Amino acid sequence: MWLEAIRKSEGDEEKCPCCSGGVQRRVFGEMYAGSFVQDGIRVEIRREPDASYSDPIRLDPITWYFDGGLYRLWPSERYPSRGGKKIHRDAWKAAFGDIPDGCHIHHKNGDVQDNRIKNLECVDAFKHIGDHARENPGKFSQKARDAAAAWHGSEAGKLWHKRHAERSKSWTAWKREPRNCEFCGKQYDALIRKNGRTQKFCGNNCKAAAYRARRKSDGL
Repeated sequence: MWLEAIRKSEGDEEKCPCCSGGVQRRVFGEMYAGSFVQDGIRVEIRREPDASYSDPIRLDPITWYFDGGLYRLWPSERYPSRGGKKIHRDAWKAAFGDIPDGCHIHHKNGDVQDNRIKNLECVDAFKHIGDHARENPGKFSQKARDAAAAWHGSEAGKLWHKRHAERSKSWTAWKREPRNCEFCGKQYDALIRKNGRTQKFCGNNCKAAAYRARRKSDGL
């Protein structure tokens, strides 16, 4: 990756018409890919992406194609990933090289699903975390819960649940066996789940009655 300290025109011969500061130059066609401070000097990352580079292709609300593979958005994740690698980091590295130590890849417009290279920039990790913390002071937990609820009800969330069900087919491992209700003793066909948990009561009435009896015995 090409890193350079921010530079001005030779001898400051050209001046900004507004502030009279030295004019900063860059090669035509280079893309601004971010900046950070290193040893007290601001370092700019500017480079033209390789000619073979192409942006990730969004196939559907939860799937992207990039660099010969598929990246998927999982319910517990904020960014699409493939084998533990995040698509925005892989896209930036494919265009500009390794990410400097202590840096994050930031989405300029705030949309973490917009992984076009022109929307990505390299920023100092501490600054990046601080900026997000200042945007939502003390509200990360609630914001995360609200975002999760909205995602599960969205088109992307519904599509993920549908595909997950088709892949796992967990209902094929369920079975029923004759058991006696733990409250009334009546025999019924109990549901035996894949995770080993077994239905204990013949219905909701017995389940509620058992709960009330347990609370009463505990003195509650």
